[in-house]
Amino acid sequence: MPAAQKGRRHAGRHNVPAHEHGCSVASLNGTYAFRSTGVNNAVGGPIAQIGIDVFNGDGTRGRIRSTRNTNGEIRDWSDSPPSGSYTVDPDCTGSFFDASGAKTNNVVVPDGGKRFFLLSVAPDTITTEEGRKLEMED
Repeated sequence: MPAAQKGRRHAGRHNVPAHEHGCSVASLNGTYAFRSTGVNNAVGGPIAQIGIDVFNGDGTRGRIRSTRNTNGEIRDWSDSPPSGSYTVDPDCTGSFFDASGAKTNNVVVPDGGKRFFLLSVAPDTITTEEGRKLEMED
């Protein structure tokens, strides 16, 4: 094999994108800090929210603790009980669903599950969310 081909073949093995290894619901597993912004006309207009979100790694979600500002109205820290589910396909895209099974968001899970990006698909809502996995000490 010519040296030029060996170099290309060798380089290709080390440059395989992470998503080619595949994702699954197990890719979202643990506690994530998140922030979301946008417009949610269903709750009154502009919205900004921060908090933590727990994913169980099996397609179910744990509690959510968050605080938000909706059109100037502040909601202090509050906890939401576990509710809803999620899917993650091998190409690292997926969806979130509420407790009734209705799709609420589309998601991308980059970096082996260290982060996620959400886009709301709910009517009258234009919001995005970004989350980063927290490194928790035992």
